[in-house]
Amino acid sequence: MTASSHEDNLVFESYSDPELRKWTHSANARVWKGLLTLEQYVEREQVMASSEISQKDKSDETISKYPKSYQWLGQRYFVLKDTSLPYDGKFSQVVSSCETLNRIGYCIHPRSNGKIEPALIVCIGGVFTIENHRGKGYAKSMITKLNEFYDNIRDKSEGALELKNLLINLYSEVGDYYSPLGYKSMHVPLHRLAKLNELTEYYCQGVSDANGKYLGFDDYEELVELHEEQFNKSLMELHKNNPEKFIFTVAPDSDIFKWFQERDLFIMKGSGRESQENLSFGFALSDNSHIIWHHNWNGNSLIIVKIYIPEESLQRKEAKLKQLLSKAIKETQNHGMHEVEFWDSEIPVKQYPQLFQLLTKLEDDSKVFSDNGSLSAVRPPKGYTADEVIWDNNTKFCWF
Repeated sequence: MTASSHEDNLVFESYSDPELRKWTHSANARVWKGLLTLEQYVEREQVMASSEISQKDKSDETISKYPKSYQWLGQRYFVLKDTSLPYDGKFSQVVSSCETLNRIGYCIHPRSNGKIEPALIVCIGGVFTIENHRGKGYAKSMITKLNEFYDNIRDKSEGALELKNLLINLYSEVGDYYSPLGYKSMHVPLHRLAKLNELTEYYCQGVSDANGKYLGFDDYEELVELHEEQFNKSLMELHKNNPEKFIFTVAPDSDIFKWFQERDLFIMKGSGRESQENLSFGFALSDNSHIIWHHNWNGNSLIIVKIYIPEESLQRKEAKLKQLLSKAIKETQNHGMHEVEFWDSEIPVKQYPQLFQLLTKLEDDSKVFSDNGSLSAVRPPKGYTADEVIWDNNTKFCWF
């Protein structure tokens, strides 16, 4: 008996029941808990759900700025039920679950008359089918119904540009699984740097900035304003060269970085590393060039989430990169980690000749350009094909 042969019995629901959320996360934990216990994983998901980015729909600023769409921002939870299964309690017919983190983004497209418009960016995460229900097509049915759910919101946009421009993305750990459901994979290579002493000696060469500062949990507000200017400029340049394309990005938001840091701190404590001292989340130079990272305690690596260097000559930009990478390497080694990781879309290594030349000498090819285990994919907005979409800032920054 397959799910596809019993579509009439499949019920897709958006829910807010905390007991159901705990139950689905308990099921997920067996696969995704990493260093945490099952109970800790469930608690972590509750902490993340309470973060400011996940509760964006309750923000007075958001309600005022987006009066027609604020209710769709933040984190949303969904299940698929098969009513043909025996009923034995309120969770007994749940076969699959997922969630979305909905954020404001920006876009520019052929019908926006050269102007940047807001867009609701829906990111799917936590796709999971209960173990004894796998192989029956439930997950595909759930994502199909999720697509329809958000299509309905877009089609009833009532003049709200951010809803009219709604699109959905995801990060797949199962390859091109979502391709038949309308999602085009947009792979971005991952760089994994393990020869940290050599990088410090031959690339960073002891560079430092006496006026720089390490970034704490909530040191991003002024820096995010720089991202805003950079993102808008990038969208306009891409539009100039690709006027027929729908170009989008997740909007800069300091709450996104707090989401990463809350996750970071919870796993650190949950895995017994409370004694970590002098923990920082990035570094800013005196000219506000900066790097933001999070500690991947599960993978024993430091992941660069965002790097910002003003538009300057290549020589000056690479000099700044050396200083920022030196701080990331120091943070990595201070906490007993073994690698620094970043997406090529965040630091395109071929655009930095000295770095690229050294990496090709020091590191194995499989580390210089690694397959990204989080395969980004996008479902294009209404009226566009996947080939007509450009995802700007497709980096760890907008990961979920």
